[in-house]
Amino acid sequence: MRHPSKSPITLRATLIGIILIPFNSYWVLHLSYIWDSNRPTSLALLFNVLFTLLVLIGIGAILRRLRPTLAFTQSELLTIYAMLCQASVFAGRDMLQVLVPLMGNGFWYATTENEWTQLFHQHLPEWLVVGKQEVLRGFYEGESTFYLQTHVQAWLLPTLIWVGFCLVIGVTMLCLNVLLRKQWQEHERLTYPIAQLPYEITRAALNVGNLRTTPHLFFNRRMMVVGLSIAAILNLLYSLHQIDPVFPTIPLYRGFRLPDKPWSAMNNPGFRISFFPFAIGVGFLIPLDLGFSCWFFHLFWHFQRIIGESFGWRGAIGFPKEMAQIRGVWMALFLWTLWMGRAHIKVVLQTVFGRHASTANDEGEALHYRTAAIGAIIGFIFILAFCIKAGMSLWFAFLFFALYFAMSVTITRIRAELGPPAHDLYNAGPDLLLTDALGTRRIGNRNLSVMSLFFWLNHLSYRAHPMPHQLEGLKLAHQTRFNPSQLLWVLAIAIFVGALSAAWGHLHLSYQVGLEQARSWYARAAFNRLAGWLYNPSETSISGMLYTAGGFGFAVSLLLLRWRFIQWPLHPVGYVVSSWWTFTGLWFPLLISWTVKRILLSTGGVRLYRRSIPFFIGLVIGDVIVASIISILGLIFDFRVVYLSW
Repeated sequence: MRHPSKSPITLRATLIGIILIPFNSYWVLHLSYIWDSNRPTSLALLFNVLFTLLVLIGIGAILRRLRPTLAFTQSELLTIYAMLCQASVFAGRDMLQVLVPLMGNGFWYATTENEWTQLFHQHLPEWLVVGKQEVLRGFYEGESTFYLQTHVQAWLLPTLIWVGFCLVIGVTMLCLNVLLRKQWQEHERLTYPIAQLPYEITRAALNVGNLRTTPHLFFNRRMMVVGLSIAAILNLLYSLHQIDPVFPTIPLYRGFRLPDKPWSAMNNPGFRISFFPFAIGVGFLIPLDLGFSCWFFHLFWHFQRIIGESFGWRGAIGFPKEMAQIRGVWMALFLWTLWMGRAHIKVVLQTVFGRHASTANDEGEALHYRTAAIGAIIGFIFILAFCIKAGMSLWFAFLFFALYFAMSVTITRIRAELGPPAHDLYNAGPDLLLTDALGTRRIGNRNLSVMSLFFWLNHLSYRAHPMPHQLEGLKLAHQTRFNPSQLLWVLAIAIFVGALSAAWGHLHLSYQVGLEQARSWYARAAFNRLAGWLYNPSETSISGMLYTAGGFGFAVSLLLLRWRFIQWPLHPVGYVVSSWWTFTGLWFPLLISWTVKRILLSTGGVRLYRRSIPFFIGLVIGDVIVASIISILGLIFDFRVVYLSW
């Protein structure tokens, strides 16, 4: 079978993406690090990248009128979109914004009282950290500049090494995505809900394929204009009211502090009612059963907390011990993913290791399966060598990163199949799984200390994860028939430029305002936790493993029920993504969108649902446009709006 030729990725698109990445990283840093305002990388659909895409579409429309040959093509727009997504997750609140302070926190906050110097300084490799107090003073206190020779020299080597490590992690994920793509996109035909919005916007706006339809039909639909206007007005009023209370507003976000037991158990992570147009619009596009599962299970988590408080279990045995349960749920989803793709995995293994394997199995892929497998293995070996050089034991490094990549594959599968608006798997990574299973005493002080340097990689970064964005980029490449092999190179460039520009931006801003005056506290928790482990070594946590086993069993039960009963409404993905803070602001918008979608499908069927989609896409676009413009104006004129939308 002859496959149609792939259109190449243009040099223009690559250069535009590279030029935009530093500005994008600086914008993201200001939003989440300096202002603690909108957190674009807390959600699956990155609003900063979507806004940039809309701006480029507008510029392309102007170019088309002036000189049609200069207008952007769909493949160019989607290439830039994929590059900015990849750069944004590294610049986001959960990765480089934690990594950069992590290099100095263990030394700056060391005191005679906490004895950090004696506890773990000898276990932290000098080439990965910055320990000089005179260099760190400006970083934490501000009113200084990064551009002093002593500052640049102290930060240069560890920063470049960590940026190189980011590149290795990203390229390893790219190779894994090549091995997974065909099973999920062509065999199982997963829907990739998050990727569909940029695809549909660019396809309809540019009238791809010379279709004889009304130009810009997608943007001229009345329902979309109505949705866009409603979202824009609500967000504008909310933002202006924060700038000056004289402006009227409609509250979009309300948190409740419940003082009385057992309801006070809901205060952590919190109980909130919100009306965010962005979240309502995204929720309308996800499958009906997932929407139901998300808001239902978020309330179910609160129900468990209330029950635990009522019977005294919360204080006695930690019930419901959310994060331990979540570890079991994601492991069940990972094993289920392997089982569902077992035939494809067999084909991949035969192609990689077979002597006479047919090349037809990987025809049209970004890389041959054998090349992708070798790349993934080399990347994994390089990561292990990095860990060993840093002082970690081989066996522990292998377990840690095997679990990390298993969890990465699971999150990528969740996004490809169901596209939840967020996947906040807080504290569900390999660090706490291994300390529960093995005990800190068996792991050892050196392993624990070096593992703490990977706090940025596995503490919160699952909601801003590179691997799902990579797979969605490959999906868009195959869907629009631009060259996926070239896309791999472009994404690798985006990872390097994005990580480097994010590290520079963080250092630049920190020496100006001071880390202690900014709003980044996550990295401090890494060494507080490490000190606790070293002060009080523990054995295997039986209770933690029991909760993990319980989460695993619960997820398997739900999966079997869905396999046995087609109409079973509860999906374990809803359970795994809705447990913690991010979903406190999302569950009510998802309840609204689920209710409306169910009514539309019940009364008018699929036809009425499809006719309603432009309205909800308008909610997303209107919210994104106003939130982005307000934040950019705030950056220029130095004012801050907290929680513009989400």
